[in-house]
Amino acid sequence: MTTETSHPEFDRITTGEEVVAAFPDRVKGRIFVVTGPTPTGIGATTLTSLAKGHPAALVLAGRTPAKFQPVADAISAIDPTIAVVLVKLDLSSLASVRAAAKNILEHPHIPHIDGLINNAGLMATPFGLTEDGIETQFAACHVGHFLFTNLLLPKLQAAPEPVVVNVTSSGHRFGTGDFSDVNWEKTPYDAWRAYGHAKSANILFSVSLAERGIKSVAPHPGWVKTDIVQNMTDDLGLQLFNELGASGAIPNFEPLDFQKNLQQGCATTLVAALDCIVPNAAYMRDCQVARDVAPFAVDKSNAARLWELSNQLTGENFA
Repeated sequence: MTTETSHPEFDRITTGEEVVAAFPDRVKGRIFVVTGPTPTGIGATTLTSLAKGHPAALVLAGRTPAKFQPVADAISAIDPTIAVVLVKLDLSSLASVRAAAKNILEHPHIPHIDGLINNAGLMATPFGLTEDGIETQFAACHVGHFLFTNLLLPKLQAAPEPVVVNVTSSGHRFGTGDFSDVNWEKTPYDAWRAYGHAKSANILFSVSLAERGIKSVAPHPGWVKTDIVQNMTDDLGLQLFNELGASGAIPNFEPLDFQKNLQQGCATTLVAALDCIVPNAAYMRDCQVARDVAPFAVDKSNAARLWELSNQLTGENFA
């Protein structure tokens, strides 16, 4: 660890509400977009923590707005003056991503975006292809966010100090940095390797955004038992923890110990979003900048190739 943050005392037990309280001027009156606001997940707790800091608006972007209406209600209960905007966003559908971005770009309560928190994702799901022909995890964790972020750039660039947070995982180490077979056409599908590809793509996306002059940080929230682990069967879980131990992805890792609650789980994301001292393209864990990132996940040539592939998969030509 290094101390390239405003609060080197923050650690694995720091809560999201503590982080928001430490950066009042970075929250009050500002506008944040958060993907994946599932009521039982880190995204929802990120949002309710931000609400304590009295932002101007919070945008909740997820697949089924009716399911995260309770999160909107909780935000309004904390501060009824916050403009709460619910947007339907299915990251596995490029058409849905485009529609969601259009809704945000045209919304009167969202003149700009101070913070875009790309939080939504999947973990170790069975093999499948989206309606656009992209492997499901890679689509939901990276490709959808790639398109969403680039489409929202006008609103981000309208803010004085915008930041894009791409929530990743120490499980990025299961990847290789080679995205030549993202649909697993040449090799048998491995759910955890696919997860590693998707999570390393999150970090590389931050590297690419930084290269383009956009502040972007990739935090690992820690191991929190949320709905994202619903596909973790006993066999998959055993494989995960064995591989984590062998790879050294988490120093002093304790198998089968989901060590953080939701408040602790959203804290690193919030430091990434609010602390202007954090370096651009940083990888973070436990509320601090971390050095235990796989080299392939911060390699600029890998980032450039991923950007080109992402343009191909989305049918875009983002510079």
